[in-house]
Amino acid sequence: MSRNVTSGRRYQTDRTEAISDGVFAVALTLLILDVKPPDGNAGQLAHDLAAIAPRMGTFILSFAIVAYYWLVHHLIFASIRQVKIALIWTNFLFLLTIVVLPFSAAILGRYPLAEIGLIIYGINLAACTSTLAAVWFVADRGKLTEPLHANQRRYVVRRFGFQSLVALIGVAFAHIAPAVSLAIFVAFPIAYALTYRRTYY
Repeated sequence: MSRNVTSGRRYQTDRTEAISDGVFAVALTLLILDVKPPDGNAGQLAHDLAAIAPRMGTFILSFAIVAYYWLVHHLIFASIRQVKIALIWTNFLFLLTIVVLPFSAAILGRYPLAEIGLIIYGINLAACTSTLAAVWFVADRGKLTEPLHANQRRYVVRRFGFQSLVALIGVAFAHIAPAVSLAIFVAFPIAYALTYRRTYY
C-alpha cells in the first residue's frame, strides 16, 4: 500500500498510529494501578486477596476491552492510506474515551454493583464504540480507506451500532438489575471477539 502524500491536505498515517499506540499502552498500564497488593499479615492474606478480587476482575475485563478496541483501531488504520485533519481530530476524540476508561474501571472495581459505577462504565464503553465508529466513518467518507463493497459497509455499520446498543442496555439495567448489567459488560469483549470477521475491516 502506497503511503505517499498526494495532496497538501493529506498526511501519512505513521504519526497518528504512533500516538494512538502510545495512548493504548498507557491506558493498559494505568488499569492495574488500582489493584494494590494487600498490606495485612500473612494470616489474613487469603481474606485480603478476596477483598481485592472485584478490582482484579475489573482490571482483567477492562484490559480485554481496551485490547479489543486496539485491535479494531489497528485493523481500521491498516486499511487507511492517508489521513486528513478531520480524521486526526476524530481519532483524538476516540483516544480521549480510551484514556478515561481506567478511571471508569477504578470506580467499577471499587463499587462493582453500584448503579452510578455501572452507568459510568457503560457510558464510557458506548463512547469508545461510537467515537471509533466515527473514526471509521470519517475515513470512509473521505475516501481515505481501501474501497468497501456495500455489504461490507453495512456489516461494519451494524456491528458498531449493535455494540453501542449493548453498552447502553447494560446502562439501562444498572438500576433495575445491577448483576445483569455487570454480566452484560463481562460478555461485551467475549461476544465481539467471537463474532469478529477480519475481511470486513
